[in-house]
Amino acid sequence: MFQKYTKGIFYGDNPLNYTLTVFTLQASLVCLSTAFLRFLLIPLGETSFIPQVLAGLLWGPSFLGKVANIRKWIFASKPFYSSEAISLFGTMIFLFLMGVKTDPSLVMRTGKKTWAIGLCCCLLPHVFSIPYVFILRHILSPETDVYKSLYVIAAFSSSISFQVTVSLLEDFKLLNSEVGRLAVSSSMVSGIVSAMWQSFILTRKQRNAHNIRGRGSPMMAISMIVMVLIILCILRPIMLWMIRKTPKGKPIKESYIVSIYVMVLGCSLFGEFIGRHYVFGPLILGLAVPEGPPLGSALVERLDTLISGLYMPMFFFAASARFKPDLVDFYSFKIVQPLAITSFFGKIVGTVLPSLYCDMPLTDGVSFGLIMSAQGITHLLHLQNLHYYHIIDDKSYAQMVIAMIWLTAASNPIVKYLYDPSKIYLSIAKRRTVEHSPTGVVLPLMACIHTEENTPPMINFLEMSNSTVESPIWFHVIHLLKLKGRAIPVLIDHQQNSRSIPLHSDVSNNIINAFKSYEQQKPDKVVVKVYTSISPYETMHDEICLQAAHKQACMLIVPFHRQFRRSGVIDLPNPIRTLNRHLLRTAPCSVGILVERGSLISNNALTSTSFYSVGVLFIEGPDDREALAYAMRMAEHPNVKVSVIRLTETRRKVRQFLNRDPDTEILHKFLVNYSQIKRHDYKEEVVRDSVEMIGIIRTFEGCYDLILVGRRHEGESSLFYGMTEWIDYPELGSVADMLVSSDSTFDGSVLVVQQQNKVGANFVHHDFHQENSVSTQERASMDVQPHKMVMPVV
Repeated sequence: MFQKYTKGIFYGDNPLNYTLTVFTLQASLVCLSTAFLRFLLIPLGETSFIPQVLAGLLWGPSFLGKVANIRKWIFASKPFYSSEAISLFGTMIFLFLMGVKTDPSLVMRTGKKTWAIGLCCCLLPHVFSIPYVFILRHILSPETDVYKSLYVIAAFSSSISFQVTVSLLEDFKLLNSEVGRLAVSSSMVSGIVSAMWQSFILTRKQRNAHNIRGRGSPMMAISMIVMVLIILCILRPIMLWMIRKTPKGKPIKESYIVSIYVMVLGCSLFGEFIGRHYVFGPLILGLAVPEGPPLGSALVERLDTLISGLYMPMFFFAASARFKPDLVDFYSFKIVQPLAITSFFGKIVGTVLPSLYCDMPLTDGVSFGLIMSAQGITHLLHLQNLHYYHIIDDKSYAQMVIAMIWLTAASNPIVKYLYDPSKIYLSIAKRRTVEHSPTGVVLPLMACIHTEENTPPMINFLEMSNSTVESPIWFHVIHLLKLKGRAIPVLIDHQQNSRSIPLHSDVSNNIINAFKSYEQQKPDKVVVKVYTSISPYETMHDEICLQAAHKQACMLIVPFHRQFRRSGVIDLPNPIRTLNRHLLRTAPCSVGILVERGSLISNNALTSTSFYSVGVLFIEGPDDREALAYAMRMAEHPNVKVSVIRLTETRRKVRQFLNRDPDTEILHKFLVNYSQIKRHDYKEEVVRDSVEMIGIIRTFEGCYDLILVGRRHEGESSLFYGMTEWIDYPELGSVADMLVSSDSTFDGSVLVVQQQNKVGANFVHHDFHQENSVSTQERASMDVQPHKMVMPVV
């Protein structure tokens, strides 16, 4: 007899006779198995769905559940029913959260191509599978077990789910990619069509199975409309009122969150009363929740980890009880599996054909088709619903679960192998550097901003860059925001859409106004374009690199992850440091990491005229040449003084004069063009080892507002012996690390420059602890052309 609580083994109780203990054991076993399978399968290219469903089946009654003791205790009726109820509750919350993350207006903003792909991907599988079913029904005997379920199986196999597509893209970190953006919008179109089609089939089959006549169906439809109207006209205005009552920058009240939970339960209960699936009401309510902060992000932050870590594994564990592989025979297997493959192939063809028509590469189109063809938890829920209403039998259910698992497990690694979101900007064959940019033309630059505090240093840096009428600067600024409370990344072009996102209007508008004010002070000299990118930090570098490639930027300037203030040092979130490392590896142009402190923060280029002292520490290599090339542009500014300090080893001094190398040529160019100007200076220091070099660097205190240094230098140089062992920030390189380390007394700002480290296919991944200069030959000029399939920005 199962009870709630156990007295413990020391009082002679068996803990497994108690419901709570058995549930805890079930959850522990399934969650640990899921984590272990994720550890094994995720590196092989699988998504989180496969480890979860396999862990559920592993402990289900078909496998380990066959062991007598396991079946006796884990699958005892009362604890198992409790586990099933809890898992269904978790599924309800999961789909509610997916609704919260979804922006329904995206369907209206998608273009004609997206609609075409979404509809083709939804309709072509039926074109492939329905004739195949028609042929099977003429060949098979009506007494065959799966005969009556063939049309339903074909319709189910042809369905597409927006939630499954988004989950797959999140697991593969492809939300920011071109194919990812297109898959999100296309799956929303095809998902709506599939949901309507499935709802129609389910209602019709349900009526026929239970011989329902009269006014049942019209009343059910009216009740559904009433529930939707209540959600849109009553509950959504209440949620908007909650947002208005929440002060900007403050977390939403806990009472508001509890009220949302009550709304979710009420909508689920109402759906059950009118005969609809229990997740229908919560899903519609989730779509009505305003996405993003403060409400949407608060709900996601509170529930996401609990749902994915506990409730979802328990759902797959409870679902395993319905799976009966003993019923699977070869005769039905050779009927259902080819049908599932036919529908799967139809979805791929329905995606690839319109994609090729829109000039998408074949490999990207195949990857796109496999992404759209994936199946997951939404399909399993719908399959359970069909089984619950006896629309399909146990044998058909088992066959469809098998098809769902192996088709998804086989297609996921192919997507990971075929599609690389970085190849569009890694294939650049033209130099995107300041050193190789012609003079007297537009200089395109791009800057990233995380907080408002990054704005003044960027404006000061832009002022020092000497924009003129003959050589203007096009400055593209991307305000980066972490994706919260939504599933779809957003790129807002504030030139095309002056209406900022209300939830971020204060921050974004202040940044926009600051740069627009500077642009107005420099007519015909500076063109500033501001964007806001809301995306996950894990894939944010893809968005930045893609925009840098499209804008043909010569240099990308990003803030350092530490901010130096008079009150102390502020460390920004760790993902920002990881983001900078990704950009150093994959940026299609030169990269500058701006360490902000000193006069770049205190000076205000909008209200006063400032004089800047700029130093360039030149040793050798392409990164140092890129830093000097940028400093030579600054030297044209009448309010900028540039001092070049050349450090060289004794044994290399003679060789450099005998052989003119690129380093000597650019130094010669600086001496010829700028050494005659009194405010500029050139100094050469001969050093023997790293100790003497450090001593010279220590003398820079109080001398410069900004120092430009290269990030990478030759590893065999004696100047750097032993320095990599003590480096704190590998992304800055050895020299810059000495300037910004905790024991440094230098109080100016530092720009760490890395020249574009690839040309075309000559791409080198650099280790952050041992950096070598990359020498590549410039190939034929070839600009990046964006695919015609790119989803337009908001």
